[in-house]
Parts: sequence; C-alpha cells; structure tokens
Amino acid sequence: MKKLFIAKLFILLLIVGCSTADKNSNDFSSLGEPATKDYIDHLASMGPVYLSSDEVKEIKLKTESVQLLEQIYERIISNNEILLSKANKPRFHVILNRTPFIFSLPKAQFFISSGLIEKYLKSEDLFVAALTAEIIKSDRNIYEKRLMIPLGYQSTERMIQVTRLRPETKFQLNEWCYFVLKRSGFDASAYLNWIQVQNRNTLDFSLYLGDAIGISKEEHLFKNFMTKQGIASVEKKINEANSSRAFYNLLNNIVRVR
Repeated sequence: MKKLFIAKLFILLLIVGCSTADKNSNDFSSLGEPATKDYIDHLASMGPVYLSSDEVKEIKLKTESVQLLEQIYERIISNNEILLSKANKPRFHVILNRTPFIFSLPKAQFFISSGLIEKYLKSEDLFVAALTAEIIKSDRNIYEKRLMIPLGYQSTERMIQVTRLRPETKFQLNEWCYFVLKRSGFDASAYLNWIQVQNRNTLDFSLYLGDAIGISKEEHLFKNFMTKQGIASVEKKINEANSSRAFYNLLNNIVRVR
C-alpha cells in the first residue's frame, strides 16, 4: 500500500509539474489585447474587398499546393489545440507582387506575396516559420489597430498597416511562434532565420516592417530568448534541399505565373 501511494503521488506531482510548465510557456493571456467581435468581423470582411481591388492579382494555386498549405495549417493547429482552434477553414491567397510581404486577417485568411516566396522563402522551414506567426495572429485575433475602415478599395499598403503589430507585441509573438513550431515538430530555430531575412534586407522589407530600425532589436531579443531555451548555437544555415517535393511544386506553381 505504501509503495502504491508513493507511486500515485509521484504521478500526480509529475502531472502538476507538466501542467504548470505548459501554462508558463504557452499562456497567450499577455499577448496583445483581443479586439472586439465587431472589429474582428469588420476586419475579416476586408479580405474579399482587398482581393477585388484593381491592384491585386491573385495567383491560382494548384490543388496540390492548396493541400500542402492546408496540411501545414492542420499540423500547427492540431498540435497546439490548447492554444489554437479549428473554428475556420483556412484560405490561402498568393498575390502576384514583387514586394515581399505576408499578412493575415481573422477567420484564417492568409495573404502572401509571390515576391516573398520567390526571393526569400525558398526553404520550406522558412516558409512555415513565417506562416506560423500569421496563423497565431489570425486564430487569436491579435490585431491592435482599432480603425473602422469603410468598405471599398483596399490597397496592399493599407492592409499591411492595419495588421501590423507594436514591437512589444511582436517580441512576445516571436516567442510563442517558437513554442508552437516546436510542439508541431517543425524546426523552431528557423524562426530566427525568418527574422534575420528581414533584418538583412530592410530596404526590400520597408513596406512590411514600417519601422526597419526595430527589426535589429527583434533579432537580438529572439537570440537571447533562444539561448535561454538551452540552444547552444542560435546561428543556423537553412538548407533548402530539406524541403518536400510538394513545396518545390508550390514554388514552381508561383514562378511559372510571372
């Protein structure tokens, strides 16, 4: 009886310890201030308006490319069900535009420029890292602008401005991206490479970043964060050869449209 009691006590302490660790490392309560439902619904409605704008040309993705994107989304969501939900079916839009950008809207709407993918996200690890941040933002409704924008023509520049986060929120989001990627079985360190891509090409990313000065601090803080996670070397070269065949097909799908 005594041995049985000790065994049960050990299991209980182990469960409590794991629960506490998960709560501390995956608590989104401090990440941004949730927007109101009215604003979220309004922001979500801007997606179709943006796509119908004259300046926006969407690349039609092949079925295989859509399936790959949905699989990535499903893998991230299903491995982080405590944090993320399956409330919406994802919609992915690749915009024919040389300017590198990626942004999301509520209700699982994702917009990625062909220029970003062609020039900077040729590695699947990098692509997943960049997309993960937008999945979290969309699912958790992390949108800090509180502007009720009249429906009508919406430019790419305006959409990026509306969905841009404050530096402090981005710093927190970066850390949650690391945990989400790790729990999903993706290379979490690739998120540092995504930040470094922006920092090394601030001229190209000027529209996306808004204030290019903050990206250096963002990289510095994320390196410190990764060091605290016990990662001995935070510098890592992304190997594009590790990408899947389906991802290469996605790249070809986009490149051939030019």
